[in-house]
Amino acid sequence: MAPWLYYPYYIYSVAAICGILFFTFVSSPDYRVQEKGNKDVIVPLAICIIYAIFLGGRPLFGAFFGDTVNYGREYVNHTPTFVNVDWSQEWLWQWLMSVCKIFGFDVTGFLTTVCMLYFLTTLWAITKLTPDNVLLMLMFFMSSLMFYSFGINGIRNGLACQILLLAIAFLFEDKYLMAALLAGAAFAIHRSTMLPIAAVLVAIYIIKDLKLAVYFWIASIFLSFVGGDTFINFFSGLGFDDRMSSYTAENADTGDVERGFRWDFLMYSSAPVLMAWLVNVKKGVTDNWYRVLCITYCLANAFWVLVIRSSYTNRFAYLSWFIYPLIIAYPLVMLPVWDDQDQKTAYILLVSLAFTMFMHYLWHYL
Repeated sequence: MAPWLYYPYYIYSVAAICGILFFTFVSSPDYRVQEKGNKDVIVPLAICIIYAIFLGGRPLFGAFFGDTVNYGREYVNHTPTFVNVDWSQEWLWQWLMSVCKIFGFDVTGFLTTVCMLYFLTTLWAITKLTPDNVLLMLMFFMSSLMFYSFGINGIRNGLACQILLLAIAFLFEDKYLMAALLAGAAFAIHRSTMLPIAAVLVAIYIIKDLKLAVYFWIASIFLSFVGGDTFINFFSGLGFDDRMSSYTAENADTGDVERGFRWDFLMYSSAPVLMAWLVNVKKGVTDNWYRVLCITYCLANAFWVLVIRSSYTNRFAYLSWFIYPLIIAYPLVMLPVWDDQDQKTAYILLVSLAFTMFMHYLWHYL
């Protein structure tokens, strides 16, 4: 299939599923999301498998699939070897390539394996966090702005973050050993996940007031606007991510990557903060899980705001954006926020989808 057809096929098929959910909610006046949630996982599982196979079969074409070409070349040139458990290196990614090589997978087989893990870890986390509305929550994820991109472009970052999402789900069930193992796996695939891991721990044990986290997020905007280059230079010297220095360097070879203060990304990032404030503070309707998620998002996103001028800024933004759909949708399906919540949920899903489609058009055609 032609490379340029992949995203239209993806987004319009997702739009069709979202449309079915939308009309289900708005056409039934007595429908209640929380009371009539769909616990079925067969349909969501089938959807994930189909999309993983579809996207995994994409060609190595950088103009439409970004780093797919680089990951494909890395896999082709990879020689299966014994992988040492070295936490200063992202050893689990090397191990995954070696295993796929040993099983005789070609590039398509490897990319499909990674894509399958990406979708299925997301689904597994959803079944734990919102078990009564799996399909609805899955559509919030699949229709979000960066879910497709980090499934086919920054695939290592995307996979690591979705594994961390699953770790958070286990953590909320007090299954600490499993949560720690998954968090370690995420870190061993992409070391930048140290940031959201730290943010989760801070949200649980140190900063327990959402207001404080929101104020910190707002302050980060002013600090970045005034002294952004200072923060970029500081964080690039920490060495917690092997790409930080190259991404933030002023002389980085970024090609067509846009640098500067990304007001579009900042406005997009503000939606979960507003939702968190509305639900937790304004409405006063929350639970401990949601509070921790909101604080985690604010802290991780505040870091990105501080380095917002760096190259490949979306790579840092995704360290908070991977829980973006959860911040928006969790209160809609788990908490009694509004009387006519089913109607509002349907329209919010539609707005999320429409925004994603509009931004894709804006970035690629204007």
